[in-house]
Amino acid sequence: DNAPKYTAGMFLLLRSHLNIPPDTTGIHGDVNCQANIRSPMHVFAYRTHAHTLGSVISGYRYSPQSQEWSLLAKGNPNWPQAFYPMKTTETVNPGEILAARCTYNTTGHHTPTKIGATGGDEMCNLYLMFYTLSAKDDFIVCADEQNPALTSQLPYGSDVPLPPNPALEHKAEGHEAGLVNYNNG
Repeated sequence: DNAPKYTAGMFLLLRSHLNIPPDTTGIHGDVNCQANIRSPMHVFAYRTHAHTLGSVISGYRYSPQSQEWSLLAKGNPNWPQAFYPMKTTETVNPGEILAARCTYNTTGHHTPTKIGATGGDEMCNLYLMFYTLSAKDDFIVCADEQNPALTSQLPYGSDVPLPPNPALEHKAEGHEAGLVNYNNG
């Protein structure tokens, strides 16, 4: 049998609706759901995506058995849109909870914004790239909050932006030779 042992996949956590008020810091769009997977998935890279008001997106695994949170991903959605490798591969087991928090800062933005599909709207997406033994678990979508009570338990610092990274910010603004700037949206 020449079939590969593992299947590569994508787990997308997204917020489908949110009203984001103007001139406000620390607005959260939260997502969580149980990992209804057939076998463990091994997460090795992530990508965050929001538009210009997004300041940080964090992703976590929560184990109901141990009641412990583990950070899977934390990224600045205004840095180049790419998959970033994780320091270590993290295993998510069937029945564990995946959660994401998108944080927005609308300081200086004087009109309300909503999550939607256009460039003038905002987005809240966390993509987790993984491999697994199950060929049927190659693309999984988790939208909004399956368990809103978990939101209050997210670890401290989930909404703290990453330190500035001038090299990535320079790249995201399209200042590299030959790059086209799509304004991250």
